[in-house]
Amino acid sequence: MNWYKIAQNIKSIEDRWKSQGVVLYIFEQDDVIILDSLIVPPNMRKQGIGTQIMQEITNYADMVGKRLEVSPGQKDDFHGTTSRGRLVKFYKRHGLVENRGRNKDFSISKSMYRNPNELV
Repeated sequence: MNWYKIAQNIKSIEDRWKSQGVVLYIFEQDDVIILDSLIVPPNMRKQGIGTQIMQEITNYADMVGKRLEVSPGQKDDFHGTTSRGRLVKFYKRHGLVENRGRNKDFSISKSMYRNPNELV
């Protein structure tokens, strides 16, 4: 396995989508991937682009065995966030869980996370 190519993969996902006008900030640290921002421009929404991006990110996280963490934004006209609840549902569709109740992990500060799936 070419580890250099894998290490470049998360950056290539970010760069490719940014070149298409998507605001995407994602960082890798040790055993975690932090999704800081994912903003699809208004003229590109409702086309499945956010879903495509999340599938690429979760596939990559699974491939390298890293946890994905995110804190969905609050309602914000500047970023186009219309509902935090809708964002939470969106992230849940991609396997993230809320960091509370039975899923509470006191070692992280983000409000949602997804552990990597083991590849068969």
